[in-house]
This record gives sequence, C-alpha cells and structure tokens, in this order.
Amino acid sequence: MAEPTADHPIIRLSGVVKTYQLGRRQVHALRGVDLTIDTPGFYAIMGASGSGKSTLLHLMAGLDHPEAGELEVAGERIDLLDEVALTRFRRRRIGIVFQQFNLISTLSALENVALPALLDGWNARSARDRARELLDALGMSHRTSHRPDALSGGEQQRVAIARALMFDPPVLFADEPTGNLDTSSSDQLFDLLGTLASEHSLTVLMVTHEATAAIHCHRVYVLRDGRITGSFDVEDLDVPELATRAQQLGR
Repeated sequence: MAEPTADHPIIRLSGVVKTYQLGRRQVHALRGVDLTIDTPGFYAIMGASGSGKSTLLHLMAGLDHPEAGELEVAGERIDLLDEVALTRFRRRRIGIVFQQFNLISTLSALENVALPALLDGWNARSARDRARELLDALGMSHRTSHRPDALSGGEQQRVAIARALMFDPPVLFADEPTGNLDTSSSDQLFDLLGTLASEHSLTVLMVTHEATAAIHCHRVYVLRDGRITGSFDVEDLDVPELATRAQQLGR
C-alpha cells in the first residue's frame, strides 16, 4: 500500500460524483468534487445543510461508493477496492469519529477501544494494552472500566477517538464531532484534535456547518451544492471573519 508522498497525497479527489434516487427525484449530492490535501494538519469542510458534506466524508471514509471520479486516501485508490479490501482499509488506515459516539453500551471504555483490534485478529492482551495506552494518552486512564452510560458526552467522544486511533492511522475523519457536546467539552475536543494533528503528523478532516468549530482548524474548504467553491487559511481570522469568508465562498 502506497504511503502519502508528493506523488501520493494524503487525500486526493478528482471529479467525484454521487447521486441518490429519492422516489422519482434524483438528488445530486456531489457534482464533481476536486480536493487535494498533501500536508498533515487539522482541516474543515464547511457547508450548509444539504451541501453534501456528510456524503463527501462517507465516500472518503469508504462507507459509500462514488458513481464517478477518483478517491485516493492514505495512499490508496479506495474507489478501486472491493468490499473485503475496503473493510480492511477502514479498519487499519483511517479513523472515523461521528456525532453519535457509536459505543457499545454493554462494553467498558477499554473494551470498546480494544474491539477493532480483536476483530482484526490481535490477541486479547495486545489489544487491551494498546487500548489502555490510548485511553491514558487521552486523559481517560481513570475511566477505563466504565461503560458509556457512566461517562459524560466529552468522555464518550474521547473513547471514540481512542478507538479510531487503535491502528495509528494517518487520517482521522470527524463528522460534526461536537454536535452532542456542551461548549466546554467541544473546546476541549477541538484542542485535542489539533494536538493530535500537530504532534502526531495526523491529518484530521472534519465536516461542520459552524464557524465556531472551523476556527480551530488550519484551513477550511467550502462546499456548496455538491461542489467545493473555494478554500482559505484560518490563521489570524476570528469567528465572525471566518463565517463571512465561508458565506462569501458558499454563495
């Protein structure tokens, strides 16, 4: 599997198209998306509801298939993979964090984090050791034995992030990851994602409609009606300025 290089960017999309059939009506979710990210960092894709943000993330994460176009993620042309290879790619090469934490309610934090490794054939001790290492790094060492219903929303999301990092992937996708968190927990999560990107050469790509979320990123890409209409660096912008820039590109 190719590693990201100048010839193999971390993320490269070319002419990506996705259409859904809703009854007699066709919904053009993506209309030829082009996107290249070749440097690790914390990035955001912004757009209004219905702009195609989640559809785009699902395609990049290998959760859905495009009708046309090329998708290269973490050095792999995922649009060419069969279902078995795509499942392996999702498990080993990327992490995914959703708004809904998607933790298994009957498992402890440690067991939730270890589960992907166990499914991949690791022995139980190695999987648990790696899970404990990740939870400790994310400030959750004191909550390893707790089930999701005993954790706060912010703690559950940290467990979900630990699970997503089990295989040390080069790319982490986040779909509105603070949608169920309060402001304090959201800010802590953004700080954590930024730290992971800067200190571990990780590419974090988040989809959001909120300027207060995107302000924590390095660069913002704006999606409108299934097309990326522009991008800009976040440095030196405040939240109102970022919101205005995104609105201008989204018109």
